[in-house]
Amino acid sequence: MKPFGKEKIDSYFRKMQSKIYGIRYKGIGRRKGAFSCNPLCLLVSIPVFLYTFIPLLAQQKAVQYAGGFEFKEGIYLSIRDFRNNAPIPPSKIVFSSNKNDKDFLKYVLDKTTFTYIDSSGKEQQIKTDAAWGYSSNETVYINHGTDFNRVTVIGSVCHFVATIPMKTGVSDPFYNNRNFGDPDHFTYVSEQLIIDLESGKVLTFNVENMEALLSRDEVLYKEFTSLKKKQKRNSIFLYLRKYNEKHPVYFPE
Repeated sequence: MKPFGKEKIDSYFRKMQSKIYGIRYKGIGRRKGAFSCNPLCLLVSIPVFLYTFIPLLAQQKAVQYAGGFEFKEGIYLSIRDFRNNAPIPPSKIVFSSNKNDKDFLKYVLDKTTFTYIDSSGKEQQIKTDAAWGYSSNETVYINHGTDFNRVTVIGSVCHFVATIPMKTGVSDPFYNNRNFGDPDHFTYVSEQLIIDLESGKVLTFNVENMEALLSRDEVLYKEFTSLKKKQKRNSIFLYLRKYNEKHPVYFPE
């Protein structure tokens, strides 16, 4: 695992701030950054969109995920790329290394930025921290915490383990025995996490979050909520598997 640099840690906390406080958003209505269009433009555009986009969807054959499914190798810029099995392939990545090397993508993502050639033939440079994840050697990795982490369970709800940086120090905001300018100190904890593919959210893998996800399935929810506290803690992996079996996920081939 690569060392935890200050830039990587700062980037992680910026991401968490944006998720908690909604710093990054798309404008709605009259807010700055909102999309506006003449209603007549919409009336013309929607039929054209349906005519061109729906046939493309029909051409994509989606299959139910099962062990042995072959994810295309490459870098995912977003969870949508992962769901569509459409990463940036190694052939489109600009990097001075052997693309047939089994660790090619690992070398690429070990840098702070990477460059790829987009669909128009132009080179695009992306910060590595902005990548959602990658697929290599029949394994999917998600970018979370301090590194890219192997996704150990793939389904409607995925599971992985990540190392998370946590600031250490005095919790009382009115008391601080540190000198001005002293660097922050961190401790690193290993945490079990899940990815809800329906919402795209990464959540702590615990009883509370699992119960909330199971509420989408009346039968499983009733089973789980009837268990005692300790039984729930010991059964979350079992119910993760049960949920994924009842609600399979599909990927384009």
